[in-house]
Amino acid sequence: MSAVTLPLLMPSPSQSTRVASGYSQLSQLNTPPDDFFDEFPPKWHAPKPFISRHIFQICCFIFTWRGDLHWLHDLLKEGNTWEELHSRYLTQLNQVSTVQGLVLTTAAVFISSNPPLAKDVNYISNSSYACLAESLIFSLFGLLFQLKVSASGIVFQRRSAAKVIIERRWRIFWHLLGMAIPFIIFTISVVLLLISIVLTGFASHSETVRMYLSVTFAFLATCHLVSILGSPFYHHFSNLCVHTLRIENGE
Repeated sequence: MSAVTLPLLMPSPSQSTRVASGYSQLSQLNTPPDDFFDEFPPKWHAPKPFISRHIFQICCFIFTWRGDLHWLHDLLKEGNTWEELHSRYLTQLNQVSTVQGLVLTTAAVFISSNPPLAKDVNYISNSSYACLAESLIFSLFGLLFQLKVSASGIVFQRRSAAKVIIERRWRIFWHLLGMAIPFIIFTISVVLLLISIVLTGFASHSETVRMYLSVTFAFLATCHLVSILGSPFYHHFSNLCVHTLRIENGE
């Protein structure tokens, strides 16, 4: 490169200043305010009327497993926790969508095919077929809800969405309910599929099929119970029950 063309490629001081100021303004727009969650939102306090206060506490317990929203404020006031929590939620939702597709495929295969051994395993009986059909419907609508939540996740993941949510007391509950609906529908579809399998097995005329089904579900139930007892959810639930009993006893 010649010495003549080198000065032409180098930016002037005024251009460098304008570019630097543009980048600084852009970074200020993209950076969430540090004092956004410094103060507890006034609308997140429990209402004073007796009925409304108890409804508020019940909603807190259902959606957050706690008696108020102070823990949520303590969690969200640190850095970009709002964005990180929603990013993790969307990642888990994508994993649930994959499993929901498998449940949908399984229910569709059972419904559209005839059992090879109708006397031993008859999954087209009235009760089993009804559960399979309901599981198929819930799986289909579950995928639609998951697609809707994933599409709108870019919107409620932003910090500006949090500004709208904290303006009213009940908006946080509607927001949590909207995030929980895909998981609720997924759970219902899986439970209906399991019920159809149980009904098919225990309605079988074969003693071998009923015995194998009983042993299998007993083993799976034991494994599931062990996983629950070792999970943080169980420890948090047990601590919550103990704390509630102590409050009632005046300790």
